Amino acid sequence: MIGATARVSGRVDFALNAVVPGMTHARILRSPLPHARIRSIDTSAAEKMPGVVAVLTATDFDRPGAPARYYGAVLRDQPVLCGEKVRFAGDPVAAVAAETEEQAAAALLEIEIGYEPLPAVGSVDEALAEGAPLVHEKPPLPRERSYADIKFHGREGNVCTKFQLRSGDVEAGFAAADHVFENTYHSPAVQHVTMEPHVVLAHFEGERLTVTSSTQAPYAVRDTLAEMFGVASSKVRVIVPPIGGGYGGKTYAKFEPVTAALAWKARRPVKLVLPRDEEFLSLTKHAATIRMRTGVSADGTLLARDVQVYFDAGAYTDISPRLIKNGGYSTAGPYAIPNVRIDSYAVYTNLPPAGAYRGYGVSQAAWAYEQQMDEMAEALGIDPVEFRRRNLLGEGDRFATGEIMREAHWRELLDRTAAAIDYDHDRRVMLDENRVRGKGLAVILKSTITPSTSHAAMRLDADGSLQVLTSSVEMGQGAHTVLAQLAAQPLGLPVSAVHVTEPDTQYTPYDQTTSSSRTTRAMGGALTAAAHVIREKLLKLAGDLLEVSPGDLELTDGHVVVKGSPTVRLSVPEVFARTRTGSISGDGEVITAGGLDPETGQGIASDHWHQGAASAEVEVDLGTGKVYVRHVHSIAHAGRVVNPKLARLQMHGSTVFGISHALYEELVYDGGILTNPNLSDYAITAMGDMPAKLEVEFLEDSGEAEIHGLGETTLPPVIAAIGNAVRAAIGAPVRTLPITPERVLRARNS
Repeated sequence: MIGATARVSGRVDFALNAVVPGMTHARILRSPLPHARIRSIDTSAAEKMPGVVAVLTATDFDRPGAPARYYGAVLRDQPVLCGEKVRFAGDPVAAVAAETEEQAAAALLEIEIGYEPLPAVGSVDEALAEGAPLVHEKPPLPRERSYADIKFHGREGNVCTKFQLRSGDVEAGFAAADHVFENTYHSPAVQHVTMEPHVVLAHFEGERLTVTSSTQAPYAVRDTLAEMFGVASSKVRVIVPPIGGGYGGKTYAKFEPVTAALAWKARRPVKLVLPRDEEFLSLTKHAATIRMRTGVSADGTLLARDVQVYFDAGAYTDISPRLIKNGGYSTAGPYAIPNVRIDSYAVYTNLPPAGAYRGYGVSQAAWAYEQQMDEMAEALGIDPVEFRRRNLLGEGDRFATGEIMREAHWRELLDRTAAAIDYDHDRRVMLDENRVRGKGLAVILKSTITPSTSHAAMRLDADGSLQVLTSSVEMGQGAHTVLAQLAAQPLGLPVSAVHVTEPDTQYTPYDQTTSSSRTTRAMGGALTAAAHVIREKLLKLAGDLLEVSPGDLELTDGHVVVKGSPTVRLSVPEVFARTRTGSISGDGEVITAGGLDPETGQGIASDHWHQGAASAEVEVDLGTGKVYVRHVHSIAHAGRVVNPKLARLQMHGSTVFGISHALYEELVYDGGILTNPNLSDYAITAMGDMPAKLEVEFLEDSGEAEIHGLGETTLPPVIAAIGNAVRAAIGAPVRTLPITPERVLRARNS
């Protein structure tokens, strides 16, 4: 892996290490209340504190020439700093820049805020109740460059946006069904818990703003800041060093707006490093309530599905209008259901904002539909594997969005993961009077961002080295290693000859985002195209020197070689020297098309579908309710694997995430106040929680196969597989995550 030595030796230059002359340090003052009017803000004492350079409040945005105060990925509903009211406990109200971080923190204590508490809504149910307090009194404005496939149906109470899908005749499907099953499933909010916190360093040189940030989406941040400051995009430069994990929590603008605004007022560079407890208030995975009704024929054929999905968006929308679409249509699952109706809602509450999270709504969806699949199979007396096989999408089948499946590997994935845990043998075993073993499995489909755009540029220099310009972010997933491999292969160069630049919007070409398991396929495709441009130019130069056709040449080991005559060769530097060529450049791009009709949900949801499955074997202590995971197997369709070692590590990471979400992770609120904003009280999987047997596998295609994403594919099915294994063990479903001992005992006794 490129940079492996630097990582293990602690020499990676993360944003955390960034320093510029004259740099000040920022801290943010946050609301202690989940919902309140701001009656007064007094910063006079703080401004006199030692080392304080600037104190920023909402009133600063009212000055002539000031930046805009509201921003957002889809809707401009999030204030940089609150001025009229706060909407969650942790909402930013003021920010301080000081010579040291300690001085900034001390100044926060001197700011006096007068609050008038307001009734708060702490859950989707409370937000949707008749007469519920409104989180936002006025409908927020969409960004000028919003998304064509999002319909703003008109604000109804605390419902922010809605996605709807209509396929077939749902009522006729239910009328033809012999059995109808209706259940409700719950997923909690969880935190990303990246090793590196959010870090931003912002400074101005005249009107030009430069930001160094731990973001997954440098161009999205650039565009948001350009809109905010009312300048051309070229006036904003975003630099992204390697980042220490993202998982979706660092997509789009997060703390860049407040840091840049503070630098604008201070007229000095400002650096913000978010404390860990404030990370828990920055962004969460969406809590979700999913009500699912499914009609089935006597022979086990799925005929109709009607779903209402309520995603808790928190106080601001962030990317919720996009996520509820993906999470919404995903509730159809990888099944050929002819009649589907889905209504998916983003609901405002007085809780921290929810946004992109690894799996992007599919974890919540799969938890519901795969739990229900096992429950229906048991009620119908059909083996759960066979029940799925009868209904899984096949090649040429039509998905609920109307698109035809070009590839369908779910049956093979299902069979392989079932065989891995010997699913058909001893599915439930009493080990002793207090301990029982159970097995479960799950299959999922997940889309990738569609439409999307990735551009790449490369330059082959006279010494045979290759410079790769890309805005794809290296965040520990090994992206730059894989991109270097893909760039080197068509040119016959060793990976050691390739240098992959860090994203810098002043120099590196546009990439939509490093997320959605798209980088290897999208940016890798763009780099491959650019490499072939350089290859053609290089072969033409060498062909003229060797007096042969370019088609008679090949590139290997940094040399141009005549096919069939390995001794007739020129090194790449020789070609450059003899042709007096300084460098050869090439550009490439991958642009995908698609989108869904906002009224019907019909269209192209995904350029290609990520396909995965998982199985689990658990033991449950019937006395305490504690669940022990003994064996997990996860598998994903990969198409073509570029780097097997990194692919397996990606899948290991997703699998561990799934175990953690299934059994441990949950943000707990009391009256809108987060009670576990630290790594002492917020439980994540530890080494002692790992199963004795953890296996990952990828399914590759033969021949010149396409690359498919792997980064998120095996997270959602692991959660559902563990849930189904627990249900098999105790004979009752646990429909609310995480599967705590208390919930296990409650399910057994219900």
